[in-house]
Amino acid sequence: MKKFIALLLALVTALSLVACGSKDSGTDGDVIQVGIFEPTSGQNAAGGKKEILGIEYAHSLKPTVTINGKEYKIQLVVADNASEQAKAPAAAQTLISKGVSVVIGTYGSGCAIAAGKLFESAKIPAIGTSCTNPQVTEGNDFYFRVCYIDPFQGAVMANFANKEKGSKNCALIIESGDDYSAGFGNYFQKEMERLGGKATVLEFQKGEADFSTMMATIKSAGYDGIFAPVSIETAAMIISQARDNGITCPIMAGDTWDDISIAQRTGDKATDIYFSAFFDAADESNAEGKKFVEGFTKWVAEDKTRIENNGGTAEAISSVTPCGYDAYMAAVSAIEKAGSTEGAAIRDALASLEVKGLITGDLKFDANGNAVKNYAVIKTIKNGEIVYFSTYNG
Repeated sequence: MKKFIALLLALVTALSLVACGSKDSGTDGDVIQVGIFEPTSGQNAAGGKKEILGIEYAHSLKPTVTINGKEYKIQLVVADNASEQAKAPAAAQTLISKGVSVVIGTYGSGCAIAAGKLFESAKIPAIGTSCTNPQVTEGNDFYFRVCYIDPFQGAVMANFANKEKGSKNCALIIESGDDYSAGFGNYFQKEMERLGGKATVLEFQKGEADFSTMMATIKSAGYDGIFAPVSIETAAMIISQARDNGITCPIMAGDTWDDISIAQRTGDKATDIYFSAFFDAADESNAEGKKFVEGFTKWVAEDKTRIENNGGTAEAISSVTPCGYDAYMAAVSAIEKAGSTEGAAIRDALASLEVKGLITGDLKFDANGNAVKNYAVIKTIKNGEIVYFSTYNG
């Protein structure tokens, strides 16, 4: 009998521990899951990791959400889309199967486009971070985004190239088959033509590393500017190989180039480089931005992995990082407004959401789910650092 009682007590203790554990695992209803749909591998991994840092930092400041008077713990669930459109649907299905209520991401428009219909079918809203291609939200009532879009960004950089740098005849370098590269390049090209200039497309294949033939073409044709809306990995190769081949014209790009690793890998070859960005860490007029910079850099410095994911430094802040932060805060605001953990209700709350005081500016969405934005920063590389150059206000 004593052995039976002892076994019974042990069983009761074990069951009580399981019950306690179930609360942390999210099975008792006190947890709401937020999916992170980002690349942590592949050619866009560096950007994806920086956006995740922004999301995680926001989560550290606001780890819970109150729904109808009840506090829920927010649990982040990460799925790696591997920077590939072909692998993005599987990552999306992983988040759907885990029962997330809302998704944040991604870095890379192609992956967002590839997964968008899956999120819509599952009635799970997604909040894009830096995916700027218009196709991300077109015809999809469940995809929103906190960043500006490529028609705006393309016009900004074409005007900068044409009017500020005097580039009237640009080489437009794009990656074949990449939605971001082709889409952004197309808007740049159209605006250049409207301004009386020209942008000639030069394509390369994914994974290509030798640009010597392309650089010979650029040099012999006498292009007075290069516009290259390409990945972080490819950016460093284009800059280095252009300068190695004696090409001295301005090299320009968009938001993907706001990454310290490009400056680190190109060294003194990174001259006359310019690109658009969502945020400038040195902008003293942005009170929320200044507060973010102070808190984020301190938070990153506390952990070795965070430093590694931030490009090996605690000080540099890519402008996609605040996009991750703002997307998380928008998600939390929408959950609170909806008063529900159901995706459809959160989607409806997002459609009419207005959030003041975010890092990249006040946020509200238009009828297509795009953030209403008319502000962009132009940055350059100087002495191995990414620095502010000018501001565009549309």
